[in-house]
This record gives sequence, structure tokens and C-alpha cells, in this order.
Amino acid sequence: MKKLELQFLQAELNRISEWIRFSDKKSVFLSVYYSAVFGILISQKEKIENLISNLKSLYFYLFILLIILIFLSFSIGLFFLKKSIFPRLKNDFTDKSLFYFGNIAKMKFIDFLKNMGKLTEEESKKQIAEQIYTNSIIADQKMKNVQNSIKALFILTIFVAILSLI
Repeated sequence: MKKLELQFLQAELNRISEWIRFSDKKSVFLSVYYSAVFGILISQKEKIENLISNLKSLYFYLFILLIILIFLSFSIGLFFLKKSIFPRLKNDFTDKSLFYFGNIAKMKFIDFLKNMGKLTEEESKKQIAEQIYTNSIIADQKMKNVQNSIKALFILTIFVAILSLI
């Protein structure tokens, strides 16, 4: 750890934090798209009800299957979107970190100041490196959940397009 400069570690922590913010921005856009698809489905409620009442046997079952697939892809997409918005934010490595907000919040302010005053440069490097690792795990989880939500949205869009063509 001697070779790593404190300034480099702080810049790296900021870079990883930017990835988390980037993931959050994608989640906001996904929320808008899911809301739009939901609005489209609500606006076609009467058409769907009329189709259900007029369809016979095989077409009826295919239409119901399409509705179920829409519901499933919508639910799966929202599940991953929720996981990207509310990730598991926990530092499993220590409960004494002076760089992790969850640990800092558990301290009294006076204890936090005292601990910051005792912090050596080597310990700072170690704790920042630990926070880089923790934030990287969080960023990775968030990005994977965003990607899964995008895939579900794409599938949902295809099913809704099929529904609108019927």
C-alpha cells in the first residue's frame, strides 16, 4: 500500500462514485420509460377488454398468454429497477470506517472528530481503498440491475407492440 498515493486513491473513489451516479441517472430514465409503457397499457384498457370478450378459443388463449407475458416482463423489469435504485449498501469489512457514511452515521460527532484526528496517512489509504472496493461492488450491482431492467423493458416493448397490432 506504500506506493499508492492518497490523492490517487481519492480520485479513484470519486471515479467509482461517478459510476454509481451514472447508474442512478439511467434508473431515472428507465422509470420514465416504464411509466410510459404503463400509460400506454392503461390507455388501451377498453380495447383489451373488448378483445378478450370477442376472441374465441385459440386466439383467446394466445391473447391471455400475451397479457401474462406483458405482466411478467413489466414485473421483472420493475424488480430490477427497484434493486438498482435501492442497492444493498453495506460495508461488510469493518464497522470503524471513517469514509463510509453508514459507519460515520453510527458515531457521535465528537467521536468522529477524535478518530479523524488520530487517522494516519497509511490508515487513510487503507480505508479509502476499502471504500473504493465497497463502492465498486455497489456500482457493479447497480449496473447489472439496470442492464437487466433494460432487457426486460425491451422485451416488454415488443409484447406491447404486438398487443397494439392486434
